Amino acid sequence: RKKVIDFSEPYYINSFYLVSMANHKITLNNLNELNKYSIGYPRGMAYSDLIKNDLEPKGYYSLSKVKLYPTYNETMADLKNGNLDLAFIEEPVYFTFKNKKKMPIESRYVFKNVDQLGIAFKKGSPVRDDFNLWLKEQGPQKISGIVDSWMK
Repeated sequence: RKKVIDFSEPYYINSFYLVSMANHKITLNNLNELNKYSIGYPRGMAYSDLIKNDLEPKGYYSLSKVKLYPTYNETMADLKNGNLDLAFIEEPVYFTFKNKKKMPIESRYVFKNVDQLGIAFKKGSPVRDDFNLWLKEQGPQKISGIVDSWMK
């Protein structure tokens, strides 16, 4: 991607949630307990990097145990149907399923501030510089308000 795309400065600092159905009393006091559970998420997500580079070397969870799905909808359906103990979802997705779709899920562990999101621009595009300037002019508080109004 980096050969053809330049990203803007980050406009959002993302967190990753491990969630279960609310009626499944899963308590993760520490990450050593992860191996007791099945974990799933959509293919191509940054969770694989987190597992491969952080959790797996520490013995917390193996990437080979992960159940991969086409989308969040299939992931959450399997969670709801009891075919999955925990789902990795990013913060805005958590709020969408919990608050907007009223799915009875609970966060069991949060990996805070692990991913930065920026807007993708064609490599070398001057529009990226204009956008970065606009982000700076707006300031982090205003940008957070805009993002939160759409994502939470």
